[in-house]
Amino acid sequence: MRKLKALSMAGTLGLLVAGSLVFGSAQAATAATCSPAPTNSYPGSVVLATGFEAGGWCGLIPKVSGTGTATTSSLNHSGTRSAKLHVTTDSGSLANLSSPAFASGTKTSYADGWFKITVAGVSGNDVPYFRFFSGSTRVADIYRYNSNGQLWLRVTAPNGTFVYTKLIASSISLSAWHHVSMRVTANGSSSTIQVWFDGVQRYSSSSVSMLGSSLSKVQLGAEHNRQKGDEYIDDVIIKRS
Repeated sequence: MRKLKALSMAGTLGLLVAGSLVFGSAQAATAATCSPAPTNSYPGSVVLATGFEAGGWCGLIPKVSGTGTATTSSLNHSGTRSAKLHVTTDSGSLANLSSPAFASGTKTSYADGWFKITVAGVSGNDVPYFRFFSGSTRVADIYRYNSNGQLWLRVTAPNGTFVYTKLIASSISLSAWHHVSMRVTANGSSSTIQVWFDGVQRYSSSSVSMLGSSLSKVQLGAEHNRQKGDEYIDDVIIKRS
């Protein structure tokens, strides 16, 4: 597993390819929500909510390089559109979407969305769902492990090492939509993490020892180059408090 100039109008540098908007690394966020915006009952202020129906990113910030692409697609969970992240094993290939930076002092964030992984990566790597950051450090994330399709939680401990927890022992089906939700409250050695997958709570603890005492953003997709995978993403809601 390895490692944007602002635009006043979304789509200025977009390329229309086979009916999808393809954005380069110079894209920036457009708006917090796009109508019709999905909703949920999780607490907190909405950072962004989008079903990608407007054709843009609605607050999500894409970052791509090499053969990586971030596009909108007609393959959807609801409505008519979704987002698609495509990354290959080519040198420099990268694609991810991230929320705008949270307000300083943000302790808690809920991330909710639907994911359809159609192409897994190489054995030993993963295809990410949500990744939570404190500053520039990824502190908690969940992913589908390519080697066996299992769902795993990875937490960065205060000393910088990773702690792994298996959440689903069976293989998560490819080419099917799955509902993924995650809450993280950053509080050092007394942090809280909750994970739901397809409506079932898979993890809940208020005594997680995690690096950081605040959160800075949520990311979809990997920040590392060459982390191969194709995934479609729809009905994303990110909240903070």
